[in-house]
Amino acid sequence: MTMENINDTYHSLAFFDLDGTLLNSQSQLDTEVIKALQQIRQNGVLPIIATGRGHFELEAIMTQSGITSAISMNGQFIVVEGEMIYHEPMAVKAIERLKTLADAKNQAIAFYDKESYWVSQMTDFVKSAYGYTDAPLPTVNNSRYLTDEVNMLLVFTDQKVDVDYYRERVPEFNYFKNTPFSIDIINAGTNKGTGIKKVVELLDFTGETYGFGDGTNDFHLLKAVNHATAMGNAVPELKAIADFISTENTNHGIVTAFNHWGLL
Repeated sequence: MTMENINDTYHSLAFFDLDGTLLNSQSQLDTEVIKALQQIRQNGVLPIIATGRGHFELEAIMTQSGITSAISMNGQFIVVEGEMIYHEPMAVKAIERLKTLADAKNQAIAFYDKESYWVSQMTDFVKSAYGYTDAPLPTVNNSRYLTDEVNMLLVFTDQKVDVDYYRERVPEFNYFKNTPFSIDIINAGTNKGTGIKKVVELLDFTGETYGFGDGTNDFHLLKAVNHATAMGNAVPELKAIADFISTENTNHGIVTAFNHWGLL
């Protein structure tokens, strides 16, 4: 599918991670960032969020920023200008194997579909994880994944070794330790970078692409764009592959980067 006149309207696409990049230390949008996002859009740059969150968790940020496009769930669900252009299901049999392992370790799993999330059980880790991002607590449902298409999973654990534990036993999936409380899980071979490539391909976009990130799960994001920016607060391995290292997200990082690239 192609969106009408995308190449006539926009000469560039800009992809943004949220926490540590577009958002401040309170996970909010600063006024200067909102103004800058509106300005780059007027200048022919389409802003697109690239995040591990579900797109339904982005409503407040999208309303506030005027952004209407998102690569969500680390590349598994994509909306452009309010229109869903791609969604990728996870295999039920592989989910069942993962769930059996998690149940045995008494670790809760969160399931994400196109409109909400729910968990296999309510634990202190679940409460801490959703408190960490100021998100509403999920409902509990142990069987809905059997009937609803699942696009992302979380396993709630503070143990980094659990990433290898699950990857060895359920290699069909890709695992990211993004927060102290949980592991993001999506299909192997899918990430923010494949999400960006999917957007460019489905829109038949011919212009320039810019990426902005700070964490290990932004590695594929920066690799997939023409012009890669690591925030000043980014992890060293991300700075190593960036074309430009900006100031910290709490020190005008986004505006500094926009100015560097001549987007404002």
